[in-house]
Amino acid sequence: MAKQNGLGARLLVNGYDLSGDISAIDSISGGVGLLDVTDITQSAHARLTGQRDGSMGFTSYMDPANAHPVLSALPTADQQMMALLPPLAISSQNMIAALIARQVNYDPTRANDGGLLNKTEGQGDGYGLEWCMPLTAGLRTDTAATNGASLDGGNSFSTPSVPASTVPVTNTSPLPATVVISGGTVSNVVVGAVSVGTGDGTYTVPSGQSITLTYSAAPTWTWTLQTAWGAQAYLQLTQFTGTSVTVTVQHAPDNSTWTTLMAFTAATAAPYTQRVATSNSTTVARYLRVITTGTFTSATFAVGLNRNLAAGVSF
Repeated sequence: MAKQNGLGARLLVNGYDLSGDISAIDSISGGVGLLDVTDITQSAHARLTGQRDGSMGFTSYMDPANAHPVLSALPTADQQMMALLPPLAISSQNMIAALIARQVNYDPTRANDGGLLNKTEGQGDGYGLEWCMPLTAGLRTDTAATNGASLDGGNSFSTPSVPASTVPVTNTSPLPATVVISGGTVSNVVVGAVSVGTGDGTYTVPSGQSITLTYSAAPTWTWTLQTAWGAQAYLQLTQFTGTSVTVTVQHAPDNSTWTTLMAFTAATAAPYTQRVATSNSTTVARYLRVITTGTFTSATFAVGLNRNLAAGVSF
């Protein structure tokens, strides 16, 4: 991800919108640790991946009415930190950084001109940093049960026509494609540079890879964009008036046939945060949206979702 300024960003900490008191988001980092497993027979380093981790650091102004009471408490329990990076729009190209963290400091620095700034850092606890797609355009406010706008994980991808024999077609979407081939007379199917079949069947074409058909009579095909390894979602509810609100993430293959992917526990007050996850073998369809149900007159919240791109891993 390219370096960018923070103009228009938002920072939420454990259900509190601290954005108006944040001078800068100083750092966002995450990934897997590298374990050195070099043995005495080797002449170079050998490494394996270790646990995922992450951290988030930011600088806040001294505001006794907002950020200070939240951060100065130095809570010992896990805190959910969420950086909403501009532009604040529902798009597969935009990012939210989400982290379950322990707040490790709240360090004031007083400048010669009398200004007082505070440095805070959160260290990942349990899950590591997750880069999520925004399912809300920044903070969203619902005044009644609402079906939110959808996110197209395929970034407006359209199914290509069947090409001439031996002519490759590239999956230009951000998601892997499940391609079902039927009919015709196909003698070879190549994905990338690997022959994977000789006729009718279901084939997976990763994002950026190509599929090439060799045939004497053209087949038909259908493309479905989806991932097969589950997802995690984060909720920050910053304001609420009412009895309860349930925030649910739905998915659909066609932007029309919606089913529930995961639901957060009903909230009865703000601030409120939660992280939910599916199994690592859950299929996540191309389109996603957030809906709200319940009895309320106002609910302000943000939701981000991270699709898993690997099998057999628990997040």
